[in-house]
Amino acid sequence: MAGILTIGAVAAAASSVAAIGSWAWIRLKQIRQVRGNEPESEARYSPERYEPMTRLLAQDEWEFVQRRTACRPGVAARWNRERRKIFRLYLNDLARDFYRLHAAARALVAESPQQHSDLVGVLMRQQVTFWRVLAAMECRLLLHAMGIGRVDARALLQAMEAMRLEIDHSLHPASA
Repeated sequence: MAGILTIGAVAAAASSVAAIGSWAWIRLKQIRQVRGNEPESEARYSPERYEPMTRLLAQDEWEFVQRRTACRPGVAARWNRERRKIFRLYLNDLARDFYRLHAAARALVAESPQQHSDLVGVLMRQQVTFWRVLAAMECRLLLHAMGIGRVDARALLQAMEAMRLEIDHSLHPASA
């Protein structure tokens, strides 16, 4: 009897992980499809633009609103949905900026001399890191919608800033 329960629990956990992973994969594909549809003349990446992401889904913001207002459950649920929707808009913009920066870095590496061929590995690591952190962020958003856990955008913003600094360093090595 205990064996059947164990197998059932493992199967349920595995299917949950597969469902969340599939959902995150679909979201990442949606974000990647959007990236080719914007004009190149848009403003350059600025980390300050994404600063509100770090506070948007913060627990202390939610507690502040609950203390200040007599929030009905329906209003609170709608407010949380809207916060997640805005957060996803920031994620889409951040992903577009990442792909723009990454394309610029790939162009630099393609034009660089043979001695800088090790930068290809760095670019691949950056892309995999960004995808991994973005997928984790999507999973956290899904869990947040179910009332589980917290969403923290700092890891994603730090990955983006690290890549921007590496590109700037490659463009202007004497000033660094």
